Amino acid sequence: MKKKLTIAEISNGVSVSSKKMITRILRFIKSHNNFLVSAHVRSDGDALGSQIALNTMLRRMGKNSHAVCDGGVSVEYRFLPGADSVGNSPKDLKKGYDAVFTVDSGNFERLERIGDALPRDIFKINIDHHASNDRFGDINWIEPKFSSTGEMVYELIKASGVRVDRDMATNVYVALVTDTGRFSFSNTSVASHSRAAELLSYGVEPSDITNKLWRNKKLNQLKLLAECINNIKTAERGKIAWVTLTRKMTKRHGFVPCETQEYIDIIKSLKSVAIAILFRETRESNKVKISFRTDKGIDGVKLAAKFGGGGHPRASGATINSNIEYAEMTVVKWAKRFIRNGCR
Repeated sequence: MKKKLTIAEISNGVSVSSKKMITRILRFIKSHNNFLVSAHVRSDGDALGSQIALNTMLRRMGKNSHAVCDGGVSVEYRFLPGADSVGNSPKDLKKGYDAVFTVDSGNFERLERIGDALPRDIFKINIDHHASNDRFGDINWIEPKFSSTGEMVYELIKASGVRVDRDMATNVYVALVTDTGRFSFSNTSVASHSRAAELLSYGVEPSDITNKLWRNKKLNQLKLLAECINNIKTAERGKIAWVTLTRKMTKRHGFVPCETQEYIDIIKSLKSVAIAILFRETRESNKVKISFRTDKGIDGVKLAAKFGGGGHPRASGATINSNIEYAEMTVVKWAKRFIRNGCR
């Protein structure tokens, strides 16, 4: 018979199973000294905020810890306290790691060059809030009830006894606020707001973070966004809408967005749209990154899984090895099936 959660556990979003995982992770940390903290390539706010906060925690526990992710910190997030401590390539790796922490990464392959450079048998501690995570770690703390991986790291930090200061709280807050879409996504919970309030008590300034993340654009950035919006395509009587972001477009405007959340959120804001899709050509030839936003009742994880991806039921993604025309044709065809057949 399952033990009932207490009111405190429900309100702070930490289940009994998560508490056990936190205890297990802290026990491992205390008995080892050398750590790598990494996250998925093209790291977003949740991945970077989590990575920096966890790396800071480990260092404050007296451990030798390094943060490295493929590509490093994108321009949008270089304001984060500690961003300059994050390496960006295998050259930044050290020797003799006891374990690698991976945060916000659905599979080990998403570490790309960093994962490739590590010993195959390295001990892996996998912390993620995506239900689609393939549990590749030796320790897997996977909890979809958290709205962000940053919140999981925050609970780990509190349990460790490490002092939380404004810089650490800022990194966690950025993780939380970006992955909840500024508290607008369906994953936003009572616990999300409760943790946000705690973080503000450490001196986090929401208006400053909002200005740096969402009110800091240049004219060429807006022109690229405008071109995307001007070329929205629809199908199934407007229930599906999508845009393509090509290398030619980014070259024309002299800007390559690292974060494309606002692009797809604008598409999804159309009243009739149940499935919004963004196709984005990467710097690599014949590789297209796809992002999905779906209505309640349409499982975006299942749609993304058709192309080897994953994520959340309402927000998911995948990468296809093809040209953008084939990717568009194939993905839209599947989206139509989901609409017509009620695939869930």
